[in-house]
Amino acid sequence: MVKTSSKVTQITVFTDRAQIQRSAKEKLTKGEHLLLFDDLPQDIEQNSIQVNGEGKALIKDVKFKTKELSQIPEANFKILYNKRLELEDSLKDLNNKIEHARKEKQFVEKIAERLTHATEKSAPLELNPDKWVKMVGFYRMKQDQLDIEISEVEKGKRIVKDELDKTVRQINGSGSGGGKSKNQVEVILEMKEEGSIKLDLSYIVYGPGWYPVYDLRVSTKTKKMNITYNALVQQDTGEAWDNVHLMLSTAQPNISGQQPELTPWHLNIYYPEVYKSNIAAPAPSISAKRKESKAQMFAGSAEGEADEIMDASAIAEPEMEIPETVVETKATSVVFAVSGTNTIKDDNLPHKVTIMVNEFPAQFRYSTVPKLAPYAYLKAKVKNKTDYPFLEGESNVFLDSNFVANARLDLIAPDEEFWTFLGVDEGMKVEHKFLKKYQKDEGVFAKKNKFIYEYQIQITSNKKSEEELVVWDQFPISNSQEIEVELLDPQYKKDSPSLKKNEYNYLEWFFKVKPAQKIKIPFKFSVSYPRDKTISGL
Repeated sequence: MVKTSSKVTQITVFTDRAQIQRSAKEKLTKGEHLLLFDDLPQDIEQNSIQVNGEGKALIKDVKFKTKELSQIPEANFKILYNKRLELEDSLKDLNNKIEHARKEKQFVEKIAERLTHATEKSAPLELNPDKWVKMVGFYRMKQDQLDIEISEVEKGKRIVKDELDKTVRQINGSGSGGGKSKNQVEVILEMKEEGSIKLDLSYIVYGPGWYPVYDLRVSTKTKKMNITYNALVQQDTGEAWDNVHLMLSTAQPNISGQQPELTPWHLNIYYPEVYKSNIAAPAPSISAKRKESKAQMFAGSAEGEADEIMDASAIAEPEMEIPETVVETKATSVVFAVSGTNTIKDDNLPHKVTIMVNEFPAQFRYSTVPKLAPYAYLKAKVKNKTDYPFLEGESNVFLDSNFVANARLDLIAPDEEFWTFLGVDEGMKVEHKFLKKYQKDEGVFAKKNKFIYEYQIQITSNKKSEEELVVWDQFPISNSQEIEVELLDPQYKKDSPSLKKNEYNYLEWFFKVKPAQKIKIPFKFSVSYPRDKTISGL
């Protein structure tokens, strides 16, 4: 038997697992040989194991084995156990320090409150300016010191907790002085003649994963956006991923500076709840129980079939090539080949690798939903002129070298245009005013109530240049034939470049706002419903 000195050479990371390729080179004599890949990860998917080779040899058999190790010496286990106790004590001490610092902050705040708030029993406050300045300075200095102390202790706490988690995993893996196991793969091959061979072992291991994150750097002077497309990769497999060729794959390519979204506004006839008796409902019949049991049986069967399908797809080996900086897009998956080699430590912490850096022309526009937020949000439109799909993920937005917001980037295909929000701009003042609600007199014999709702949206630009602006609002949707909703102002017949309406009764106004211009948008609608009814939703 030959124990190979194999090394991890290539990794394909999915969102919740990874396909590992190990390579080994050996010089063997003519005849049959047994080669052993030892110390493989615990969470291997056995059905995913494959072996390929180069050289004048025939692969006759591949076996997966779990080898039980001899008992861990009690002395080693005792060292781990004592280490865990020490780390737990350290964690308690750090928690106590944080608690004491927080109580001290509360004490200082109470002193400041007593000094600044007189009560009926307290003496009049001494308004000596010098003493007030010293008191305020002391208060600020003490609060800053305590905030720094808490922050430093929190950092130390995270380090101790990570070390404690690692120690607990070692104890659980070793057992209380008992035995543990390790995974191996045996390869039996026959050499046709003496020579050198190369074996590639691949397998899927559960646990590793990756997700995208973007840095969007926007320049208002050059009207361009620089996008750095990063991936955060983490793994805790027990293997060393040192200087490996890394590929990233996903089967489903999926604070805010982004404006809130409107939701459909529905009206319904209100029906009061009917009083329900406390008398228990009759027990279901035998036939009803049989139907329910049969339904549960079929539901369980369908669920089991779905699980089997998912398991089968999970272990299927993806087809891919590894030329430098290549991206392959399939119907339901995307594969990135990261250029060069990378090292991902076995610490379950995110490690950043760069997929792409590129610069794109950008178009700017302001967008606002005055009903939901009194802000105008700056956003930029960019066209993805690369072969890389931008997967859904978080982005860090920098405007003119200043961090402004975190936003979420949706899935963007190559050659697709997309908008991304760049945060709030105070240069646009936004107001949403409710003017009045009144009932329109339809006559004594009218069978319906008719109410008019009037609003006004006002936008004031303090910008020095002409800017594009989109304003959003909505009026209700009737979910009943007895409720009539009519848009009175603005008057709408069909979509135009300046006004659009969709099936949810969302209104979209488009303006080119000049410097110092003030825009007033009247907004009015009516709601009619039977006099003997009450509606919900308004």
